[in-house]
Amino acid sequence: MISYALDRESLEEIAEAALERPSDAMFYDDRLFTTHGAVLHWAERGDNLLEESNYLTALDLIRSAADDGRTDTEVSDAHVIDGSAGHWLVGSLRTIYVQVYEDDAIRCRDCDEIAAWAVSRKKHGRRRFLCDSHKDTWDWETERHGLRALPPIEYRPRFTAAFKQAGEIVTALEGYPILDESDYSEREHERFESNLNEALSDAQREYEYDSEAQTADIAERAHEELGELYGQHADGAVAWDAVAAIYRDARNAYFAELANAHLNAPIAGQLALIAA
Repeated sequence: MISYALDRESLEEIAEAALERPSDAMFYDDRLFTTHGAVLHWAERGDNLLEESNYLTALDLIRSAADDGRTDTEVSDAHVIDGSAGHWLVGSLRTIYVQVYEDDAIRCRDCDEIAAWAVSRKKHGRRRFLCDSHKDTWDWETERHGLRALPPIEYRPRFTAAFKQAGEIVTALEGYPILDESDYSEREHERFESNLNEALSDAQREYEYDSEAQTADIAERAHEELGELYGQHADGAVAWDAVAAIYRDARNAYFAELANAHLNAPIAGQLALIAA
C-alpha cells in the first residue's frame, strides 16, 4: 500500500478536483461527482500499457485500503466504482470513482453539499451546518428567535480510507509515473512476446515452401537476436521490418550451412576409390 501521509489540506484539494463535475457530460449513476469523485482514467482500447498498469494497480490498492481488516468486500463495493463509458476520442474510458467522505458526513441544511461550517446556540447547544456557499446566508449573531450563537467553526468530515489511498496514489504519480515497476515490466514483456510472435509469423509466411522443421530451426537460430529487440520501443512494441530482417538473415545462414554440408559431404564410393 502506498503511503504519503497527506495532510488535511492536501486531501481537501484533491477532493475538490475529484468532485468537480464536467459540464458537458451525463452520468448513469447519481453518486458520481456528488459522493464519489473521479481519481484515475484509462482508455482501455488504446495501447498505453503504462496507463493500463497504473489503473489496475491503483484499483486493487484502493479496494484493498477500503477493505483493510475485513473478510469481505462490502465496503469497497460501496466506496469504489470501476466505471466505464463511451468516449468520442478514445472509444471507451474507464474511470475509478471513490467515495470521498464517510457515510456520516453531514450536509448543508440549505442544499446537498457537504457542510463546511457548524454553529451552536449558546442556550441549547443545537448545531447548524452549512456549506461555503450558504455560510453567509445565515445570521450567525442573532440566529433564530433572538438566541445568540457561538462563532462558526469549520466542520471537517472524515475522509474514507479508500479516498485517502487514492489521494496518495495521485500524489505518487505526480512524482514518478509508474505505480508498480514489476507489474508494468510483466505486462510489457507479455505484450512484447505477443507482438514478436505476430511479427515472426508474418515474416515466415514469405517463405511458404520451407518445411515446418526448417522454419522451427531458423526461428531457434534467430531467437537470441530477436530477444534483443525487447525494450527498443515503448509498451512492448516491435518493429516488424526489424523482425523480418533478422529472420531473413538467419534463414540465409541456415540454408548456406545446409548447402556447404551437402557440397562437402563425401561421395558414395569415394573412399573405396582412394584406397584402391
